[in-house]
Amino acid sequence: MKNATMLLLTVGTLACLVGCGARQSTPNAEGPYGVFRNAGVHGVTQREYRIDPPDDIVIKAPDIKELDGQKQTVRPDGKISLELVGEVSVAGKTPVEVAEELKRLASKFYVMPQVRVEVVANSKFYYVFGFGSRGANKFPYTGRVTVVSAIADAGFSVEAWPQQIRLSRPGRDGEPNATAVIDFTKIASTGDMRQNYLVEDGDIIEIPFSPLAAWNVSLQQLLGPFTGSVSLVSSPFTAAQSVRQFQNNR
Repeated sequence: MKNATMLLLTVGTLACLVGCGARQSTPNAEGPYGVFRNAGVHGVTQREYRIDPPDDIVIKAPDIKELDGQKQTVRPDGKISLELVGEVSVAGKTPVEVAEELKRLASKFYVMPQVRVEVVANSKFYYVFGFGSRGANKFPYTGRVTVVSAIADAGFSVEAWPQQIRLSRPGRDGEPNATAVIDFTKIASTGDMRQNYLVEDGDIIEIPFSPLAAWNVSLQQLLGPFTGSVSLVSSPFTAAQSVRQFQNNR
């Protein structure tokens, strides 16, 4: 009887510990002054695109035969090599800035050259970690990624905690990190899109372990010596059934 009481107290303590794992959004994450913006119907990123390796660059310059139609992949050193103008450093620049640089270089050979730069993005990603249902945790950033589309791509397993999905944005330019705790069940079950934020490149989505799944694992580990089982059980009724089994076997 004493052992059973101690076991149940331990189980209760573990349940309390995992239940206290809920987190809150950081103050700078949500609301009218938060860093995360609602996706809306046609919302796209407001950040300027910065070219990085291994992006592909396509140059449009109808009056410059040496440049027009050239496609270059940005090298690891952040440069491209072109006929007429040679090597050009493009990493960290916007397409407009690269076009202006190419105009400046081409003006040595042409009068008032017109140059436009298009980019095929290969360098920008967002990341999903935790209990997603798919193995991939690196997804290409397209400029129109939302919480809904990101979770649709990543999925989540039965061990996940969809009420506590965390969208984090590492601080940029000296700004602090920000994390929004998203209740995905509200989005999925009621269509409440207030937390359907735009995901930026470099953002991190964490799909945490649910308290119930953690509780079941802990309970199975405790009961393993008595039941001969330490496997993960996903059924919400398994914990209570295991306690009854232990009491019956005393």
